[in-house]
Amino acid sequence: MAKERGKPLDGYDKDVFLLALDMFLRRLVQGFLQVVRTIYLALIGFDPIAIGLITGVGFAVSIVESVLFGALSDRYGRKLFLAIGSIMSSIRMLLYALSRDFWILVVAQGIGALGEGEGAGQPVVSGYIADKVGDGVKRTRVFSLVAITNALASTVGSLLAAMPAYFEGALRLSIADAHLPLFWIDFILSVASLVPIAFMREYRSDASKKPPKLAITSPTALREIALYSMVRSTDGLAMGFVSSLAPLYLYLRFGAGSEDLAPVYAAARFIPIPLYLVAPRLIEKLGYVSPLIIIRATSGLMALCIAIAWDFRFSSLFLVIYMTLVEIGMPVRQAFATEIADSSAVGSLIGVSNSIRTLVRSLRPS
Repeated sequence: MAKERGKPLDGYDKDVFLLALDMFLRRLVQGFLQVVRTIYLALIGFDPIAIGLITGVGFAVSIVESVLFGALSDRYGRKLFLAIGSIMSSIRMLLYALSRDFWILVVAQGIGALGEGEGAGQPVVSGYIADKVGDGVKRTRVFSLVAITNALASTVGSLLAAMPAYFEGALRLSIADAHLPLFWIDFILSVASLVPIAFMREYRSDASKKPPKLAITSPTALREIALYSMVRSTDGLAMGFVSSLAPLYLYLRFGAGSEDLAPVYAAARFIPIPLYLVAPRLIEKLGYVSPLIIIRATSGLMALCIAIAWDFRFSSLFLVIYMTLVEIGMPVRQAFATEIADSSAVGSLIGVSNSIRTLVRSLRPS
């Protein structure tokens, strides 16, 4: 054990850092889009029902995408589906920059959901890490590194959400048109995320020769799988509200614009960074399940507090706490999933669990 702790970079190499770079570029885009998407849709004239329908299409596509991409990446390798995710994200941002038509934006959101599904906590990335890193503690370190990278990128992306207010004055644009320069920047970043993927090594080259299988060998393993699925689904409805509709809710209730929400989301992304570093130690001391249940129960309470808070400052504080809890659970959750299943089936396992959670998320009111 002392030997493991003496090598803080054990398990990291070129491919890990290329994966982290790919995630960084993609999370810059998602960090910005998460803050401004629903507000932008409101600014260009859509009512909350239409906005709910547009975002709901993404959830519907994600239900299928998680299982499909997870299973296919188990069979045909991870790089192909990482690249598809980047391409889909690029197309989404291009359509946002070019059109305000309702149906075009619906299509854009559906296509973009395929890109969002290749994030750090998703089946393809988790499967890639599981293929590459065999030891559980080292694997958690890699998940923590990717989580830190994502948090830094999301922090910067969230701060970019304040830029439309600057462009409005500097370029003399309407507040809606002031979002367009960032949509173009995000399109370029999404395309650039293909570059590190091209240089990554594929660790599933023998996938077609080795059929995936779940490592279920005991009643204990079955119980852990059931607990994992339960934990993944219990916060689904809360995520359906918070991840998609919280910016719109705060905009409609408190008049908070993207420039007001930018520091809130940036703080929520930045605060978990030092906490990621303790994830391997947390697993060593407490195991996987107990920390996850505590995190999910507490985050559910915070989601309720967001809705009942009477002041923007309190509501945004609860939002920061909620998002921090969700973020710090990611490396623990994904490392747990890679322990449950054989590395050849990690994509399928996480894909199924993500689809169940997304189905629950889609039940949130439009």
